[in-house]
Amino acid sequence: MEDDFKPFKSIGLCFSGGGYRATFFALGVVSYLNKINYKESSLLENVEAISTVSGGTLLGVAYSKAAQEPDFNFESFFKEFYNLFESSNDKLLETAISKLEDDAVWEKHPYKKRSLINAFALTYAEMDIFKGDFKPFEKTTSKHLKHVCFNATDFSFGLAFRFQNTGMFGNKPLNNSHLNKLKYNVQLGDVVASSSCFPLGFEPLIFPDDYFAAQNTPDYKSLKSLDRYIDGIGIMDGGITDNQGIGSMMKISEQNGRDRKLDLIIVNDVGSFKMEPWQSDNAPINNGSSLKHNISKILSYFQVKPLYWIILLIGIVILVLNSFKLINNTAWVSLYILGSIITGIGLTLTSLGFIAGIGKSIGIGWIKNIFKKSVPEALIDDVVSFDKLNINLVKRMLQDRMTSTLKMVNDIFLKQIRRLNYDLLYSKSSLNHKIITSTVYELNGEKTAYTNAFNYNKEIKPAPSTLLKSIGLTASETPTTLWWNKTDIAKNRMDTLIACGQFTTCYKLLDYILELKNDSETKKIDTDAINKLEKLLLKDWKTFNKDPLFVLEELKPEKNKI
Repeated sequence: MEDDFKPFKSIGLCFSGGGYRATFFALGVVSYLNKINYKESSLLENVEAISTVSGGTLLGVAYSKAAQEPDFNFESFFKEFYNLFESSNDKLLETAISKLEDDAVWEKHPYKKRSLINAFALTYAEMDIFKGDFKPFEKTTSKHLKHVCFNATDFSFGLAFRFQNTGMFGNKPLNNSHLNKLKYNVQLGDVVASSSCFPLGFEPLIFPDDYFAAQNTPDYKSLKSLDRYIDGIGIMDGGITDNQGIGSMMKISEQNGRDRKLDLIIVNDVGSFKMEPWQSDNAPINNGSSLKHNISKILSYFQVKPLYWIILLIGIVILVLNSFKLINNTAWVSLYILGSIITGIGLTLTSLGFIAGIGKSIGIGWIKNIFKKSVPEALIDDVVSFDKLNINLVKRMLQDRMTSTLKMVNDIFLKQIRRLNYDLLYSKSSLNHKIITSTVYELNGEKTAYTNAFNYNKEIKPAPSTLLKSIGLTASETPTTLWWNKTDIAKNRMDTLIACGQFTTCYKLLDYILELKNDSETKKIDTDAINKLEKLLLKDWKTFNKDPLFVLEELKPEKNKI
């Protein structure tokens, strides 16, 4: 144990991704840290660093920005944030879609590509809590929060792209003097959008193209002239590389120039160990024609057929014969009309068939060209052989590949990266007794994939109440979205998430203090201060078990109180 270890003196907070589930669990965490006192000040005032991802970045950016204000008041910040996202006021998705559809918005912001994620970025930028650029963090004026890092991922090197005020901005392959001259001009709305730009839901933002309105400045032109930036850098959700922001927080703690390493890192994680098992499509394969037959059948419509010529010829014959007055020596108007209609149909079908035939030839050539470029030569024979397969079998094969790939990207990869990052965090001997992992499902009463029963620290009395566990379960089951659906509103998920963040933080701090007191390496700690903190936490823990929403009710705007 390091000689200068002083529990709770300098704290780093990590907030994971997970949509609104992450945002409001995080709000619960900071609100409880603000409530609980240690050595005559709140624990929140000891938070020196923050590292956030995706949904956690919504809270992280808003809180970090507000904390720079000289007259910062946490209770006022809480009420503003709460009121903005309360279900009857939350217009984030609605406003973003409206912007996407509005031509005037994109005429006003011609530097931005018209996309859903840029519509969200512009929406964030108009919200007071996210308004402005990164400049306030250049020389932070907060009394306690010195290091901020909002995490994204670049799609050129597959590395974490860090919007941070200390340490390297971006990452090693992409950082340079030109970028450093521009970094504080990045809009906070774009930072939030970059960090929460999750795959499948959004397309990447393009850096620096989507980020700077002033693209005629020497600094911007110099950056764009670099080979790595000429075509732009795709930027997406930070959760792709580290959904808990752990790597960034470890770098902050070990940063050169810091007086000392962080004394405590609290990883607040709403990612679940659970996932729905992948299910294969087991529907029976009915008899059907081959893929080749079906494709040929479809392509057969894209050509001039003999029937089209016959229809055209019949129409012309009717017109010609009628002009000879062969029937009662009269040219019948009705036959002219009938002949004209049939001729028109034949002419239209023939013209369309002719155009479709040309289009088919061009399209087939284009597809063949892509096929040759994309499929390795060694696999071409195997792929081509699929054309003989039953169309229903091909459909099932494609469906199984698509669903398993989605499961791999959205669940398996994220969970594996999560495990690796936690292994890295807990393997650092210098961080012994300096880590708290707080999860949204910690106190929901459910067993995990690794236990046969609900586990909690039996030394903490009382045991989690039925009501507290019920609130925790409702919170942990919140879907990963950036909007409230009808079920979320009916189950009051916003309040349950905030409360879950509050009572889980209380519980984990108690658990951490017991760990400190029970370990022989930590005998030099200030036991009097720790004991006072423990008493305050125990008092709150008992109240949480009776009324899990009691802290929230004290903070909520008056109109939202029960």
